[in-house]
Amino acid sequence: MSKSSSVFSWLRQQRMLCAVCLIYLWAWSLAPHKALSALQAGMNLFISVTILIAAVFALVGLIQVWIGRDMIAAVLGPEGGVKGLLIAVGCGAILIGPAYVIFPLLMSLRRLGARWAVVAIVLAAYALKPQMLPIEAEFLGLPFALVRGGLTLLLAIPLGLAVEWFMPEEESL
Repeated sequence: MSKSSSVFSWLRQQRMLCAVCLIYLWAWSLAPHKALSALQAGMNLFISVTILIAAVFALVGLIQVWIGRDMIAAVLGPEGGVKGLLIAVGCGAILIGPAYVIFPLLMSLRRLGARWAVVAIVLAAYALKPQMLPIEAEFLGLPFALVRGGLTLLLAIPLGLAVEWFMPEEESL
């Protein structure tokens, strides 16, 4: 492979980074001070998110070491039955944090033997956000908040089972 084709291959793989760099260069040509301010804000956000993601990866690593495959498979795998599905609803409902934190954690559980239904149920119940219910009730009304929250939890299990039904039997992760 020639050097130029490997450079083009790398640029194609990094098209988002290239697009952002081009936008910053364009912004710099229009208003250098605003572009610099935007770059500083972006770097601060990048650093804070990187620290959070590193912490999540460390947590995922600890889970993989401390909690064995056998335990995850017994509780959250097919052998866990209804109890495992209810645990998934409860865990999903109390999880807090951004989605990019939840996905690596769920993938780790999946690799340790959790079934697809559990992953989908946690994500569905994650939409509840109990800490947001008072704000939701204030703006949209208590009946709406209670009905939406209740339906979110009630429909999490059927949704998870439906997702599992559509997933292939064995998939290498």
